[in-house]
Amino acid sequence: MKRIGITLSGGFVKGAVHIGFLKALEYKGISPSFITGVSAGALVGFLYSYGFSPDKIAEIGKQLSWKKIARPYFKGGLFTLKGLHNFLTRITGNPDISELKIPFAVIVVNLKTLKVEVKRHGPSVDFVIASCSIPPIFSPWKVGVNYYIDGGVRNCLPAEVTKVSGVELNICSNVNTTTENFYPESITNVLERTSLANVLENQSWRLNYCDIIINHQIQHSPFDFSNFEKFIEFGFKGTLKEIEKWL
Repeated sequence: MKRIGITLSGGFVKGAVHIGFLKALEYKGISPSFITGVSAGALVGFLYSYGFSPDKIAEIGKQLSWKKIARPYFKGGLFTLKGLHNFLTRITGNPDISELKIPFAVIVVNLKTLKVEVKRHGPSVDFVIASCSIPPIFSPWKVGVNYYIDGGVRNCLPAEVTKVSGVELNICSNVNTTTENFYPESITNVLERTSLANVLENQSWRLNYCDIIINHQIQHSPFDFSNFEKFIEFGFKGTLKEIEKWL
C-alpha cells in the first residue's frame, strides 16, 4: 500500500464535507499517514488526527453553533473563537501537534510578518483556532508572543505541504469551487464571492500537488449551520463516486 497523505481545504461550515470525505476513505479501506489542514480543514483534520472517527467528529460538530463557538469581541474582529477553544480543549486536552496519532500539519498566517507558517509542533488547539480565525469576522489568535489568522488567507489548499512530507499519493478534498449563486445586491453574498475569488487564485497552482483531487461542488452558504449534516452526506457520496475513478 502506498503511503497516503490527505489535504483538507478551508471552507467554514462547508468544511463538514471533509467529515464525509474521511468516512468515504475509511469505507474504501484508505488510511492516511499524514494530514494537512487549513481553517475548517484544520479543525476536521485535527480531530481525526487526534483519534476521533468521522462519525464521532460529526457528533461533535452537531454540538456546535454560532453561540457556542463565537463570542462578541470587537478587538481585531467582530468575534473571538474563545468558545471553540474551550470546547476543543475540554475534549482533547490541547496536546502538542507532534503527539497526535496521525502526523498532522496546520496552516496559519503570522499577522506581523504576513507569511504562511506550517505548524507541526506546538499547542494543537491554539493553532487550529488560529487557522480558523478569518478576519474581520474573528479576531487574530495569540500563541506565545505572536498573533495568527486564518491560513486560508494565503493558502486555502496546502497540498504542497502534504506532498513534501514524503507521501506517495496526495488525496485532496476541496470545497472552494465556483458557485452559481450570485446576488449582487446582497452584501453577504458579495463578500462571500469576493473572498472566494481570492481563494480560487491562491489555491490554483497548488492543484498541481494533488495526485487525486475531489472538488465538492456546493451551492449553499459556508455560514449556514443548518446544512451541516447535508454537507457530510454530500462529502461521503461525492467522494465515493469520485474515488472510484482514481483507484
